[in-house]
Amino acid sequence: MEIPDWPQPEDERDALLEGNPLETQWTFNAVSEAIKQTDAMNHQQHFRQTVAGQLKAVDLKLAGTVQSQTLVSDIHYNAFDQIEQETADNGVISRSLYDPQDGRLMERSTERLQHLKYIYDPVGNILQIEDAAQPIRFFANQRIEPISHYRYDTLYQLIEATGREVSTGASHGPALPDLQNLPPDPNQISHYTQSYDYDAAGNLLKMRHVGAQSFTRTMHVAPDSNRSFSDDQTGVDFDANGNLLQLIRGQALEWDLRNQLQQITTVTRATEASDHERYIYDGQGQRCRKINSAQTSSRTLNNEVRYLPGVEIRTTADGEILHVITAKNARVLHWQAGQPGGIANDQIRYHISDHLGSSTLELDQQGSLISQESYYPFGGTSWWAGRNAVEAKYKTVRYSGKERDISGLYYYGFRYYAPWLQRWINPDPAGDVDDLNLFEALHNNPLTNIDPEGNKPVPAIAHYFWEGSDIPESYLQNILMFKEFNPEYAINVWTSKPTQILNTLTALEESLEPAKRHLAYAHGDALMIGETHDLFKELAVVYPQANKLESLFARESTGPFKNLASASDIAELAAVYAKGGLYTDVDVAIGMPLETLEAPHDFLAHIEGPRVSNAAIAAPPRSEFVKSLLDNIIELYTTSPSMLIDNENAGWAKKRSTEGSGLFSRLKLTMHMTGPSMISGALPASLQNRESYALPKGGFFYRDGSTPAFSLNNPRTLTQIFTHGYTRGLNGEGNWSKIRPGRRASVA
Repeated sequence: MEIPDWPQPEDERDALLEGNPLETQWTFNAVSEAIKQTDAMNHQQHFRQTVAGQLKAVDLKLAGTVQSQTLVSDIHYNAFDQIEQETADNGVISRSLYDPQDGRLMERSTERLQHLKYIYDPVGNILQIEDAAQPIRFFANQRIEPISHYRYDTLYQLIEATGREVSTGASHGPALPDLQNLPPDPNQISHYTQSYDYDAAGNLLKMRHVGAQSFTRTMHVAPDSNRSFSDDQTGVDFDANGNLLQLIRGQALEWDLRNQLQQITTVTRATEASDHERYIYDGQGQRCRKINSAQTSSRTLNNEVRYLPGVEIRTTADGEILHVITAKNARVLHWQAGQPGGIANDQIRYHISDHLGSSTLELDQQGSLISQESYYPFGGTSWWAGRNAVEAKYKTVRYSGKERDISGLYYYGFRYYAPWLQRWINPDPAGDVDDLNLFEALHNNPLTNIDPEGNKPVPAIAHYFWEGSDIPESYLQNILMFKEFNPEYAINVWTSKPTQILNTLTALEESLEPAKRHLAYAHGDALMIGETHDLFKELAVVYPQANKLESLFARESTGPFKNLASASDIAELAAVYAKGGLYTDVDVAIGMPLETLEAPHDFLAHIEGPRVSNAAIAAPPRSEFVKSLLDNIIELYTTSPSMLIDNENAGWAKKRSTEGSGLFSRLKLTMHMTGPSMISGALPASLQNRESYALPKGGFFYRDGSTPAFSLNNPRTLTQIFTHGYTRGLNGEGNWSKIRPGRRASVA
């Protein structure tokens, strides 16, 4: 399984490739929604959507069969696209209850098997989780309640947690604790308390565990970096790029030129070949293959996993060939050969999860328990139980819905996470997009934050732009409502005249409507109103052509031929490149808390099928994708041959108020030179590949004037008051103001 020494001639290179390609096919409907997926092993998944385009059911037809079966159906959503109910094929109904004021998950229940109840502090940190479906137990003169409590410091870092763990056979390192029988023996479950100390950079310094087996773990941090290791990691070192070189004693780590984990030695032998696990990645940096090699006295045993869309192909040295079909919250185990005893073929395992996506329960087709698992706050398994060891062996997805490797590491897509160390084992490949500590995981708040891909999230900064007269009250309400739902976000409002914002804010403070006064007084002081000239000064620090971009912005925002649509397009890209964060147009309402935004390709936009809107975009600071967009704008306004007409650049001379024809009309020029068409051209052509660039769609609204008025006799929440008259999604059209013939129009 060595990396080939690729020869120069193409035909010789092709000879080293495997002969049989693996192909996945998708079928889309007329509005670009995926309705069928045929994986590389010819298993078919069929997707059914509601009229709003939301997934409502998933059916599966295994290869070689004629009858399909429904895996999940009757998926119900609330107004914010959060799933409130779904029914598995085994008849088990899962329900979620959300707070109508802020969208936070309050309860998640599954038919007498799990009933999680959440309590939060005012800023959204979880203070308590209770599983009301679990019994109260008594052991060693202790009352063991199924309740976990959490405390935080002023930076919202977790500093104390309580919960339940296994009394004997616990593990606080890479290994799993001993498997318990179902139902768990009450004499094997006890209380624990963990407390955490951090340094000023967010590095863990000490973790104290008080429980059945109490201990303290001390971490040692390098004085000139955030590299650290625990007191039981002897001989640990890092390479020049900050990649950890040894996990525990005898387990060496090897990295490739892209700083991707290439191999881990699982068993080291002094005179014979060692055991190791090797990882292979595709061109996007995602793991596509895993090979585990173990040595015996007579031969090498290779076990392999290939990761393909919708299916994993798992083969072992003793002839087992297993297809694991992945569909929503279900995994189907289909053996093509080598099926072990003690487990049925084509077994469907339904994963029941908590708010983080961690697999807490597995159910079979009859709704019976296969396994149950509980986790420490930072992802280690505190106890788990299964109905037999054979079935338990095939549980691979655990904490946060991620795969746990034989090393104890969790694979997150771009990095590997060590839960017992509470940190990543190498620096963030996205750089210091969030803070300077590139090893810190989840801001040390693992109950509230998630990290789907192993990258730091897009910074919690929201940008708005306004130019013209005083901002309308409805637009300022949208900005203030965003802060109401997302208190952790900093709000930047960019304008050439701060009075355009302050005048309207004063009007809201003096309004006769209580809801408007509430928003103005609660969040008005949080608005950071900055002048656009200062924004371009900040941009100049990190972007050498900032002066050119500011000239383009000035030309589009002033004078008789101004085009505020183009000016806004330029300003939003400047803001997210210089500072990172989320930008939305002021006429966009966000009526719910945003989930943690992850940009695996350094950029997100509002994408629905083939339509791309730049009314909402997000990126980490100094995003290479956004930089390419800025470079493209400058080229289109200056040297691009595609924009020349009569030897003049159409962006300067021909973008008139007349309708025009083809590309050289005002609307199309704006879309092409700075707007959605320009961004769309930089995205992958495949609709399937564009999905990883898409912002979550549920919370975005635009105003629809056809919506009937509220009845004043009915009680209303703030959400209902300020999103009334809005429709979910973005229309992506912009509102063009009427003009006199011969004058150029502006876009609001």
